[in-house]
Formats: sequence, structure tokens, C-alpha cells
Amino acid sequence: MTHKERLLAVFQGKRPDVMPWYADLTYWYSAEVIKGTLPERYRGDGVVHLYEDLNVGAHEHLLNCPWRTEYEDVRVLVEEERDADGKPVRTRTSWVTPVGTLTQVQEFEPNSYCWAYREYPVKTPEDLKVLRFIFQHQHLIPDYTEQQRIIDLFGDWGVAASMPNRTPMANLFVIWMGVTNASYALADAPEEIEETIEVMSAAEDPMYEIICNAPAPLVYFPDNITGEVVSPRIFQKYYAPYYRRRAEQLHRAGKYIFVHIDGTFKNLLPYVGPTGVDCAQSLTPAPVGDVPLEDFRTLAGPDLILWGGVPAAYFSPVYSEETLKEIVLKAIRLYKHDPRFMLCVCDQVPPDGIIERVKMVSDLVEEYGRIE
Repeated sequence: MTHKERLLAVFQGKRPDVMPWYADLTYWYSAEVIKGTLPERYRGDGVVHLYEDLNVGAHEHLLNCPWRTEYEDVRVLVEEERDADGKPVRTRTSWVTPVGTLTQVQEFEPNSYCWAYREYPVKTPEDLKVLRFIFQHQHLIPDYTEQQRIIDLFGDWGVAASMPNRTPMANLFVIWMGVTNASYALADAPEEIEETIEVMSAAEDPMYEIICNAPAPLVYFPDNITGEVVSPRIFQKYYAPYYRRRAEQLHRAGKYIFVHIDGTFKNLLPYVGPTGVDCAQSLTPAPVGDVPLEDFRTLAGPDLILWGGVPAAYFSPVYSEETLKEIVLKAIRLYKHDPRFMLCVCDQVPPDGIIERVKMVSDLVEEYGRIE
């Protein structure tokens, strides 16, 4: 079976010939591009050769939002500051509406090769009325061209997924408000949060209609859930009802759903399966995460697909190759015969990751992860 066939077999309730093994190489890849050290063979559409050479399945490189967004009575202004080499180092984005303006500031962090928020757009509960206006005045136009191109490019080396917005509460935590602003608003102005979530949810109905008709078989909920931010109470109130609603809609269209966890999940995993989503993805085991590998299935229950097991930190030279090998073999030993378990890097191979270690894991999976 191909990597694509192995993964889809698990979602379809079938048994693959080998435990599925996937890696998110997008962070490592973008850092190599910035550093100017990415081999020519892997540039542009050559990215598929990276997965071929490492013999690993691709998923994050196949994420896609199959629509274009247009706004009515909303102007989006972007100002960039660049360094001496002409590279952007600071961006200021403003959403100008008749009811007010939201502004965010992001700066590039050269040590970690990523962008960080310096200002979130929504700073006070009063700003939420502007955010509601933005969502009420957005229009989504289906566009499946790029998604189909990616599917054709990767072929059997990866599985494409449509990526909607984060769940409304997660969208507030991660994108629009940040954890601090959102937490204060939950305490001080819960009615404003509730109204905003209702508006965001309604505005996303067309998004999910587009996704239901998209060629990608999977749908990725990019919520980045972690127990330090999302308590069981918050999950049950703001996440679970939304998951149930969208899961029913997407399943009617024949789609499979995986939720991106990538945080601590000891107190949350038992609540994910009952929402109807198919898979909890990027489950990082202890000691990097807060749950030992052997406890994953007990916490999750019997039906939820579990996708994880390999900490991304172990690809860094900070950790020995033997440390990585030990946890991979442990995961294979524990879950080789679990028809609802798949291996993946949790979450992304880091910029300093030793990329050859991905091939080492691939070799281990092919040798020891074969299902008799």
C-alpha cells in the first residue's frame, strides 16, 4: 500500500499493511528557504521529492483553504517594514470598517524562523463589535484549483485536507484576541463573546458548504488545543457543540475530520471522541507532553483515531538519535495492532531538526510496523 492508501484505510475502518507514518516538514522547509540552504531538488513543486526521499507521508504541505475571501465595506491595509536585505521583519495589518478599526502587529523572530504577535487585533471587549462586522461582511468564493493541483502533485505521497477557520473560540484565543485578552473578556463580558461566536459560526456556514464539495477527503480543524488554555469546561461549552454540528455536516458529505491538538491533553482527550470527529491529531507523549504513550487509548476510548506519538523535539540535535528511536519503537510495540492508531511527528520537525532522522523513523516503521 502507498502512504496515502495506508492513512485512508484507517479512516475507512480498514487495516493497512504497515502502520501509517506521516511528518509535518513545513516548518523545517520554510526555515531552510529563509536560510537559503534548501537543496534545489526540493524547491517549488520539488517539495514532493523531499517526502519521497524520506519515505514519509505528507499532510501539512497539502492543507488548503479552497476559497477566496472578499469583503464588503471592509478595507484591509498591510504595511511592511523590511531589513537591509529587503526581507519583511514587521507587518502592521488594519481592518478599517464603518464601526471602527482593528490593528495587529507581527514581528519576525529570526531565532525561531516564525512570526510573533506584538499586538492582537481585538484588545478589548468593545473591539468585538468590529470583528462581528468583519465576519458579517465577508463573502467566500469557491476555488478548488490549487487544492486539485496539490492533490495531483503529491499523488500517493500525501493526503489533502481542507482547512476551515479555527473553531470560533479557538479563533479568538489564537488569532484575534490572544489568550490574555480572550480570558479577560470571558470573565468580564461573556455576552460579547457569546454574540461574537454566534456571528462567526453563522458566517462560516458558506465555508463548510464549500468544503463539503471540495476534492480533498479530509478536513483539518486547526485548533491547537492545549490544556493550559482550554479547560474541560471551556471545551464542553465552546468547542464540543461546534464540533458536533460540523461533524454531522461533513460526514453527510463523506469527509473525515481530524482535530489538531499539539498541546497538553490529559484532561481533554476523553471529551474529543464523543463530539463525532474522527481523529485527534498531533498527540505528543510524555515527557514532552503530559500523557504517557501507553495511556493514549485508555483516555481516548475505543473509537477515536489517534494520530501522534513522535515528539518533534526529538529530531533536534539536543536529543540523541537513540532517544528518538526508543520512543518510535515503543509506539510501534504498543499500537501496531490498534486499527485506529497512526504515527506522526508532533507537531513539526523544527528548523534545527536533523532531517535524516525522519528517514531513520521511516526505516523503523517499515521494518517493525508491518502488520501481519
